[in-house]
Amino acid sequence: MAKAEKAGGRAGAAASGDGTLLSRRAYQRIKEMILMTEIPPLGTIDEQRLMGELGLGRTPIREALQRLAQEGFVTIIPYRGSVASGIDMSELHQIMEMRVPLEIIAARLAALRVQDADIRDLETLVGGYDIERLCREQNFVELLRLDEAFHHAVAALADNRYILKTLDNLRDLTWRHYILFYRRNPPRPSDSFSNYADIIAALARRDPDLVETRLKQHFKDSMTIFPSRL
Repeated sequence: MAKAEKAGGRAGAAASGDGTLLSRRAYQRIKEMILMTEIPPLGTIDEQRLMGELGLGRTPIREALQRLAQEGFVTIIPYRGSVASGIDMSELHQIMEMRVPLEIIAARLAALRVQDADIRDLETLVGGYDIERLCREQNFVELLRLDEAFHHAVAALADNRYILKTLDNLRDLTWRHYILFYRRNPPRPSDSFSNYADIIAALARRDPDLVETRLKQHFKDSMTIFPSRL
C-alpha cells in the first residue's frame, strides 16, 4: 500500500511537472504573439488554432491565458472567449510613471553594488549595438530587444529579484506600444538609443546621483516622442 501510494505520488508529481511545462510553453508562445502584435490589440485568441499550432491540449492553453490575463495581456470575456487586451498611449504613460522610478531605484542600487567585471560585461553588451544601422534599416524590433537587454542587465546588478521581476513585466507591458508606434514612425538614434555608454560610465564611477541623472535623460528622450494617443 505504501509503495503504491509513493508510486502514485511520483506519477502525480511527474504529471504535474509536465502540465507546468506545457502551460509555460503555451504562455511563452501566446505572449510572444501578443507582444509582436501577431495577435493585434483586441484581436480574438483562437484556442483551437493555438492547440493545433502548439500541439497542446486545451488545459495548458487556458492556464496560459489565465496567467496572461493576470499580467494584463489578455482579457477574458465570460462565455465568449479571450482577446488580446486593448492599448492606448495613455496606458503607456501610466506604466512609465511606475517603471521609470523603479528603473532609477534599480540603477542606484546597481551603482552601489556593481563590480569591475560587471562594467566590462555592460561595455561588451552595448559595444555590439549598431544603433545607426538598425535605425537606418528601421529594424525597430531588434532595437527594442537591445534596449530591453540593456535595462535588464542594469536592473540585475541591483541584486533584488523582486525589482527585476517587476521591471521585466513592466517592460513587456510597454512593448506593444513601442511596436505600434515605430511601425508608423521610423526610429531615430536620438529616441533614447544613444546614451547607454553614459549610463555605464556613471555606474563605473559608483555614483548613484549621476546614474539617476543620466537615466532620467534616457527616459525623457524616449517619452517625448510619444503622443498622448496612437
